[in-house]
Formats: sequence, C-alpha cells, structure tokens
Amino acid sequence: MEAEKLEFFNPKVPLDFQYNNRVGIGIERYLRGLGERKILGSKCPQCGKVAVPPRTVCGKCSATMGEFVEVSQEGTLENFTVGHVQLVKGQRLEKAESPYVVGLVRLDGVDSLLLARISGVDPSDLKVGMRVKAVWRDEVQGDYADLDHFQPA
Repeated sequence: MEAEKLEFFNPKVPLDFQYNNRVGIGIERYLRGLGERKILGSKCPQCGKVAVPPRTVCGKCSATMGEFVEVSQEGTLENFTVGHVQLVKGQRLEKAESPYVVGLVRLDGVDSLLLARISGVDPSDLKVGMRVKAVWRDEVQGDYADLDHFQPA
C-alpha cells in the first residue's frame, strides 16, 4: 500500500488593525510609571494582593483596586519559552535571527506574573526560579517598550 501524500498550505492573512482605545486609569498610571523607570502595581484594600500591570478589580476577592504602589524591579523567573520564529508586519512568520526568550516574572512582593523578554543569558542557561532584574531602554517615553527586558540579577 502506497503512503498517502500530505499536502500543506501556508495562507497569508494580512493583519492591519489600528485601534484608538483608552487604556484606563490603571494602565495610564502604569505607563507613566514606566516613563519614570518605575514599575507600578495596584494593591487590593481587602486582601492585600498586588497586581502588575495594575488591575481595577482584585482577581481573588473582587474588591476595587484603587491604590497604586511602586514595586520591586527584581523578581523570579517562573516560566519561559524560547522562540525561533517571529511575526513580520503582522502577516507572516519568519525565522528569527537568533533564539529569543519570553518569560513570566514574579516581581518581589507581587502576586501576579508579568510577561517580559528575557535577555543577557544564553537560553540553555535559563532555569525556572532564577533571579532576574529589569533593564530599561536608554530613553524612556512612557510606553510598554520602556521596560526593555529582564536579565539575570
């Protein structure tokens, strides 16, 4: 019996969406903090949980989280993945120039995880539980890219 020939296709779907939405008070404060090289979180007045980025409602007890607190710029790498492809112009996947790492960081004193790039370390040397610290871009502008990446502490 002859092996069945498999056919593959690679559809190109252009993604060109542009939105102009207000991000809300919590994210506005978070972005202003990044522009000052500070990481801000929201603290629950009821159970004391701290979330980064800030949230309006506590995920544990559903209380309104209105207090903003500056949090540590160091934490623990909780999980990570190594990427080998990148999305180019929102339309196609291409091989990345070199492997890159995206990780989940639990900042000291924070109860949530922050998704961030991890750099300054060979991907084969990464370990869950390793200590990391924030690295800022040279000129901050009050946007997400100000917090450039985390690297080993």
